[in-house]
Amino acid sequence: MASGDPLSIGRDRKIKGLIEFSTDLLPKLPTSHDSSSTDTLLADLNHHITTVNAISQKPVAVSPETAEDLKEAGRKLWNECIREKRKRNDVLASPLRSKLLVRTRLFSFLVNVFARECLRGRKGNVEDDAVAIINQGLVLAKICINESDLDGARLGLAKVTQYIDKLRELDAENHIGPGHRLNIEAEYLTMRCALSSKEDRLDVAEHMYTKADDLLRHLDPLSAEQLADTLQDIGANLSGKGDHEMALKWLRRAHTLINGQELERLSTEGLEVRMAIHHDLIQTLLATGSPERVQEADDLVSYVESEIGDKPVVLHWKLEILQRSPGEIFDTDACASILRRMVRSLDLSDAALGFLLHNIKELRDRGSRVAIGLLDELLLTRLLPCGNMDWIGKTLVRRIWMGTMDTEASDAATRLIQLLEQLAEDSRPCNVDVAAAAQSLMWKKLDASYAKKEYNVAELWCQVALHPIFSSTGEVSQGKFARRLILCAISRSEPEAAKSTFDALPTAVQNDQLTRYLMFKVSLISWDHDLCRQCVEFLSRSSENAKNRDILYACVREAQQLGDKLATLEALKAVSATFITDSSSAATANLPSVLRCTIRLVHIIESQDNQGADQAAVLIDDICDIFEKAAGYAKSDPRDENGNKVFTVPELEWFRKNAYNVGVTKCHV
Repeated sequence: MASGDPLSIGRDRKIKGLIEFSTDLLPKLPTSHDSSSTDTLLADLNHHITTVNAISQKPVAVSPETAEDLKEAGRKLWNECIREKRKRNDVLASPLRSKLLVRTRLFSFLVNVFARECLRGRKGNVEDDAVAIINQGLVLAKICINESDLDGARLGLAKVTQYIDKLRELDAENHIGPGHRLNIEAEYLTMRCALSSKEDRLDVAEHMYTKADDLLRHLDPLSAEQLADTLQDIGANLSGKGDHEMALKWLRRAHTLINGQELERLSTEGLEVRMAIHHDLIQTLLATGSPERVQEADDLVSYVESEIGDKPVVLHWKLEILQRSPGEIFDTDACASILRRMVRSLDLSDAALGFLLHNIKELRDRGSRVAIGLLDELLLTRLLPCGNMDWIGKTLVRRIWMGTMDTEASDAATRLIQLLEQLAEDSRPCNVDVAAAAQSLMWKKLDASYAKKEYNVAELWCQVALHPIFSSTGEVSQGKFARRLILCAISRSEPEAAKSTFDALPTAVQNDQLTRYLMFKVSLISWDHDLCRQCVEFLSRSSENAKNRDILYACVREAQQLGDKLATLEALKAVSATFITDSSSAATANLPSVLRCTIRLVHIIESQDNQGADQAAVLIDDICDIFEKAAGYAKSDPRDENGNKVFTVPELEWFRKNAYNVGVTKCHV
């Protein structure tokens, strides 16, 4: 049997291969997510795109059954791409995945065109086929342009061009109507504008727009929406490249086209396109920086506001226009008014809150104290009712920062306390991170005030930091601020205030060594020897002998500086008591001198102080106790760090002689 035509056999195999590839590709589209499988599919897909494009260039005899199979394969692939696009999952958003779907659409379009060419005259209406191919091709071109697949857009528009010419040859006006034909040609020319713009061939884009200009005046609302969207994309693309003047030209064209339609006839999507055009036009006008363009943007915002009212998007625009004003003429009151309306009307989200906080901070940076009031209103009227502690915490930290920056520090702290009281009524304590951040800011403020001897101000900020809303930081933080409060009271010579603060503290904070040291200082300014005795006894009993001894030495110094000999004596006695439990060589080196100082101080109190007579019996007991301790320590033969005796012969001689002298002097008592 004679073999068939080799060319026909080869074409048939290619066509069969197209159908088989389509069938194989269809189930892989939803599952192909990793880069290796996607790369392989793309390479195979591009090969078949070249194949179907080459086959369709010449007339081919294909059986109706094969043509129908091709058409069905193309339809299924196109619909699957639509389904995958609607999923909008994270994997789909990857560039490689998006490219796969775009190229699949191109392949399915070319297969569909080829199948319809093969079926022409056998089934269906020629005009209907042409319109279907044109519509699908224009959709494909828009997708390709948006995804920067310019080769695909050129290929799709080339097919559209052929079928638009065929419609003209068929005088299709009688079949599809003049309005529909005008819409098709206008959309085609607009898409050519978009492609030329992407190719940076603005002269060609301008030429295409000139050809479409008359057609654009006669569009139906739906077509006007779609073409205005395309013109907007051209303008936005140019604006993104920094060509604001050319961007303005295309955005104004989009604005004119969409505004030429009656608003009530626009679809929901059309109204969104119109708003997006307004937004891009306003942004581009502002980006030029010229006063005339800024004024034009302001006029456009006022026009939109007259239509839709005081919507958040309008407030955004108004705020941005205000912020373009030079610093010397910036209207802080107008800015505050806009932000206040935003606080009341904005739909709350992480992004919206971040926007508000940023702009309120910028208002504060320009010197407006109204910013604090705005944050208070935001906290109390919007954030507190919704109960989102993350938002409340973030805003509260910003509010505290502004309070610490206020020049009227005392008033700022007072107002902050009032705010915290209102917040505490309806919210739980802040989390640890928020409370720690807030207290860190307040510590810097009160520390600076304390250094300037502004003790009243420092005390107020301590009270703010000790508010229960910050209780999550625990007793360590509470003790830090409470001790600073006590220091402020000491500096103002108000011992009762210090005692009140101490009494209100948790036991763990009260029993902190530094807290007890401060209370010893309080006892000095109030001449409260009972409190003095309690403090030094507590410090002498603590297990941390070395640290406590240092604190007791500090107590001795403080008492000496104030001239309170009884308090000095109590502190020295407490120091000597610490040696009982600490036998280290470094510690015992100073033991004889401490005992000698204590004995001398007792003698001074007896001989010079009016208190000596009242304390005679106690002092006798004290000096006897000290000599007994000295004897006990000496018997244990303590050594210093170098191994030398601490109680040397001269030391022992001093204690012996003074013990004898005291005994002789007091033998009549």
